[in-house]
Amino acid sequence: MRVALLEDDRAQAEMMRAWLAEAGHDTQVFGLGKALIRELGRDSYDLVVLDWMLPDTDGLQVLRWIREHVDWPMPVLFVTGRDEEKDIVEALNSGADDYMTKPVKRGEML
Repeated sequence: MRVALLEDDRAQAEMMRAWLAEAGHDTQVFGLGKALIRELGRDSYDLVVLDWMLPDTDGLQVLRWIREHVDWPMPVLFVTGRDEEKDIVEALNSGADDYMTKPVKRGEML
């Protein structure tokens, strides 16, 4: 499976990328939302994993872009430190397929 991982924390991104690679998934890491959006305009992925808080935008804006511009139902998983019920509900209502809070656990992610 091809996975696009949007995470600006390098250590967190590398840990998740390694887990996904060990499970046989080809994972491309992006540190900026705009870089991921640019890539999604050129290439496709089987899954997108989004962090919420990013230096150039936020995960909800990226999610909304995906839902407006990607013409097939690409699954989107939020993995974020935001753990309030209102945040989870907002992400799911905005089109996320699932939501995990940090610290993320390997088995749960896979």
